[in-house]
Amino acid sequence: MYMKKKIKGAMLMLVCALAIGSCDSGVEKKIDPDVVFVTTPHKVVREMLKLAGVTKNDLVYDLGSGDGRIVIAAARDFGARGVGIDIDPKLVAESTENARKAMVSERVTFIEQDVFKADISRATVIALYMLPAVNKQLLPKFFSELQPGTRVVSHRFEIGDWKPDMTLKAYDTTVYAWTVPADVHGDWRINMRNDKSTREYGLTLQQKYQEVQGSLSDDKNKVSVAGIRLEGKEITISVADTIGGQRFLMELEGLVKGDTLEGTARVTDAQHPLPTGYSWKAVRTSK
Repeated sequence: MYMKKKIKGAMLMLVCALAIGSCDSGVEKKIDPDVVFVTTPHKVVREMLKLAGVTKNDLVYDLGSGDGRIVIAAARDFGARGVGIDIDPKLVAESTENARKAMVSERVTFIEQDVFKADISRATVIALYMLPAVNKQLLPKFFSELQPGTRVVSHRFEIGDWKPDMTLKAYDTTVYAWTVPADVHGDWRINMRNDKSTREYGLTLQQKYQEVQGSLSDDKNKVSVAGIRLEGKEITISVADTIGGQRFLMELEGLVKGDTLEGTARVTDAQHPLPTGYSWKAVRTSK
């Protein structure tokens, strides 16, 4: 059994080395004399869509859509709408027919186009089964065209140095998922207020994809930022420090709206051990 799996894995890597479209462990199909694509198993398709959290409100784009099974499953099993993009006209025709047989033609569309030239800006979910080199080349396109909060899910291969938010091991393969983060890099000015007081801080954020580090300061002190979580447009900034001998805890939760951050904050210090609620708004002053 071990030897069979080893041989099967070696054959798969050989097939993948030739592919420029979708690559999978299912049925092989010849596109032209130099390119082979292999379909994603249906059970893996379902896990991809589940990991991406697909619902009826989503528009799923499959880049290198092959026979259309991912967007068809998104429409049939999750109630979503879908767009498949493939450069092979025969596969586009086959996908269209498959959608008709599955009775989801009104919810899915298949386009004959180079994925690098396609407009993907309307997608709320991107599905991939490309080789690592192709995924890496697509990375700048994702960050220039996709809206923050868009989910990206990939079968078997990661996307350059963009660390996945979630990894799923299933059916002898791996599925990766990401959420496109908002751009928060730069210097910000925060105003916090409630019925009794107003506080102002400077905030500096450094960002690499969804990983963010930063520092917070007022007119007198620089405050340690314990952690920052960024998921799509949602940001949480946790602060824990000692100022003037007093322990200072603050958590800001908010949404990114271009050059504005806005939300609510909970503040606790030695004089006020119970959390005090604030509303807060930050404006980006420079990048």
